[in-house]
Amino acid sequence: MVNKEQISYPPTRVAYLTVVKRKFFMMMLVSLGWLLFGWLSLYDQLFEGLLWQTSKAAPLPVAASLVLQDETGYQPAKSSVALAGITYSSQTLNNCGPAVLAMNFSYYGLTLDQQTIAQTLRPNPDDENVRIDELASYAIAQGYQATLRVNGNADLLRLFLSNGLPVIIETWESDNPGNVTDGFAHFRLVTGYDESRQSWIVYDSYIARNLVNPRGPYQGMYVSYAEADQLWQIMNRKYVVIYTAEQTPLVNRLIGDNLDDKTMWQRSLAAANAKLAEQPNDAFAWFNLGSSLYASGLAGQAAQAFDKAQTLGLPTRMLWYQYEPLEAYYALGQYNKAVALIDSNLTEATGIEEFYYWKALALVALDDFGQAHQALEQALAIKPNYQQALATLDRGFGG
Repeated sequence: MVNKEQISYPPTRVAYLTVVKRKFFMMMLVSLGWLLFGWLSLYDQLFEGLLWQTSKAAPLPVAASLVLQDETGYQPAKSSVALAGITYSSQTLNNCGPAVLAMNFSYYGLTLDQQTIAQTLRPNPDDENVRIDELASYAIAQGYQATLRVNGNADLLRLFLSNGLPVIIETWESDNPGNVTDGFAHFRLVTGYDESRQSWIVYDSYIARNLVNPRGPYQGMYVSYAEADQLWQIMNRKYVVIYTAEQTPLVNRLIGDNLDDKTMWQRSLAAANAKLAEQPNDAFAWFNLGSSLYASGLAGQAAQAFDKAQTLGLPTRMLWYQYEPLEAYYALGQYNKAVALIDSNLTEATGIEEFYYWKALALVALDDFGQAHQALEQALAIKPNYQQALATLDRGFGG
């Protein structure tokens, strides 16, 4: 028998065998590596990515990522939005303000109904109006933040909604959509929009037409961009956004330099002038011009603009909700004019405490303290917690 230990190979063959062994060894390592990779991949699929903590979310497009991180800090406007988690509230008479607040609060998980809110905002059911600043103040009293602005626009609404923020707008409404002169101010909660339909989605406590889900639970109603802007313009495009303290930086970025009152009113003034350049006889544009001038400290020019608006023709209820003409006439010392305008409105609207308040101030200036005291008492009968009237009485202006 041949002893293998005695076999000797030529040097060239020894080198050849050494290379073959090394290649074989490397091939085995590569094969084992692929087998291990395949097993780990299968393991990861079976355990849903826990091994690698794989993200299931699609990455943001590069352009959107740049906008979010480097430029604005907020989501750009989407093609459509429909915010969910809002409890609908159908208003009682003249209660659209408390009703819209209840709906807005429900989005944040607060379950205050319109009756509870009305106990503060309009404790007397004969009170015919709640101002938009009162909505903002009530939200702040509940621990939220609230920002009230004028001269809003569609682009800003889309940004709010795309960033998860519903918006209360003060608009105009009419039981006859084709006749705005026979209408009234109204609050709506804007909760979404659809670019393909060119429409907003709003929660409306009073109107129920063009419903998003006509055969199921309430999900809002569609209002075309064109119709909404026409009605919103009448109230100078006022809006209030309610949000949490943590969302303050986001809201501030969205509103931008319009947080500054002077900048906001200058732009509101420019918008009114631009509208009048197109339609010189637009009574609502003249009214908005007057409001912007008055807020800018130009009471004389404001009064002229209000006079022009009234000459062109305003809805019967226009002054039930916006009191800047009374303030401008009072600031100019036109007290009799203010009283006459108030009295002409009181023939149809006896439940508006602001009328009695401004009448009282004008009567005090005319040295009619008895009638002034009576007017303040009427204001407080409508709203016992009306702070301006209470402060006026405390100063002794009522006699």
